[in-house]
Amino acid sequence: MVAGKVGTTVEVTGFDLTLGEIVAVARQGGRVAVGPAAIDRMERGRGVLEAAVSRGERIYGATTSVGPKTAVSIGEADVAEFSRRLLRTHNAGHGPLASREAVRATMLVLLNALASGRTGVRPLLAWAIVDAINSDRSVAMHVWGSMGQSDMSSMSDLALALFADTELAAGEALALLNSSAMSTAMAALALVDLDHLLHFSTFVSALSMEGYAANPSIVSPVALESRPLEGLRVQGQAIRDYLDGSYILARNGPRNLQDPLCFRSLPMVQGAAHDNLAFARRQIESELNASQGNPVISTDRGEMAAVANFDMVSLCMALDVARLGFAPLLTSSTERVAKLVDTTWSGLAVGLIEEDGVGAPGFNGVALFHKSITSEARLVTVPLAGELASSSHSNSVMDRASLAALGARRAAELCLLGKSIVAMELMVAAQAVELRGHKPLGRRTAELLAFAREAVPFAEAGRSPPNVQPLLDHIETAAGRIDALMSRRRVTA
Repeated sequence: MVAGKVGTTVEVTGFDLTLGEIVAVARQGGRVAVGPAAIDRMERGRGVLEAAVSRGERIYGATTSVGPKTAVSIGEADVAEFSRRLLRTHNAGHGPLASREAVRATMLVLLNALASGRTGVRPLLAWAIVDAINSDRSVAMHVWGSMGQSDMSSMSDLALALFADTELAAGEALALLNSSAMSTAMAALALVDLDHLLHFSTFVSALSMEGYAANPSIVSPVALESRPLEGLRVQGQAIRDYLDGSYILARNGPRNLQDPLCFRSLPMVQGAAHDNLAFARRQIESELNASQGNPVISTDRGEMAAVANFDMVSLCMALDVARLGFAPLLTSSTERVAKLVDTTWSGLAVGLIEEDGVGAPGFNGVALFHKSITSEARLVTVPLAGELASSSHSNSVMDRASLAALGARRAAELCLLGKSIVAMELMVAAQAVELRGHKPLGRRTAELLAFAREAVPFAEAGRSPPNVQPLLDHIETAAGRIDALMSRRRVTA
């Protein structure tokens, strides 16, 4: 990835695309280029395919039809028409459209696959995608319809938009269809967002500890060294860093010896999500540069093989693991909010607002809303890899599905719900901290409190709780400041 006068340019090679480059192109307007080595590789891959065609070999999607009509041979004179019909046959898309950033990311992942030379397409297809990305071309791509054995319907949207006027050569239509570029791209973007959500959640939980006057022994060196788990160590130390200088680190700071588990298990819960994301990241980074087509071409060996590389079971499982790590994280957040607004647990005013004689319930309504959306979030963490969604046709070849695209969409939905859940915990924690009045706060948690107060005020006696939307907007527009506050522990893409 190089930076020039017009911004970031990602050189696509087919083998080393990164999450950071996905973000740069999809969200930051980065440009793309395909170098001479990749063009040469594509030409050699095309040569392998054409040599096999000239020898009269049966090649799936190039000299034969596909699916239940694999036995039908495609003559040279019919290739162009077969390609047009193949794209249109799979163009059943309707319903929600992918976002601009998802479309740009999808085009980048597809371009990377073509640049590898493993699909056997001509360089002119790569150049068309480069032009579409760099000109910021708008493409209507639907997100419904993929079962994880290629995003065929969605990819047909993209292919028809970019290549409607191109006469495709043998095997090229299938190479465009037989890709899970959309699933992979959306998974990559969601993983980056989940990573940020995890770190922000850890930051906010430290402020909640101060609002509750929780026992910080859970992040002591003795505690963190007692279990050899990477996520526990990293997230626990982050909480310790955020609390540096806080009153709860003093001898008489915490109220209890044994806090509720939503506080006491914080390093374990945040750490488990950390470790799950680390696994998912490795899988998704590998998938960005893996072959997803059938057949696959080796330019080094000069050979082809019929494969099932379109099966996205590993991507689906990686997304399952990533999402599942957030189920205890978000339900623990709800429990912390519930404990903070309940005077029996927190020792603070009922509903976190001092009584003025009217009897309003304060932040209790916020806690109920928080529980509602957390219940929704917990449902989208349910694993999908075990789903039996048969795609069997009359030839019984396509007899299983991995639902990776649905996993990616659910990861994106989890991010959306998670942002609100964590923002609401921040609003409640800020109210509890100021109501308790103990000082000093941790140096970083004090900055987080000040950040929150720029968007939502403290609710005085006789006032209603503020709406969280201004805080959500503030978090979105000032994301760079949040990153700066978390910089010592933030792991960027």
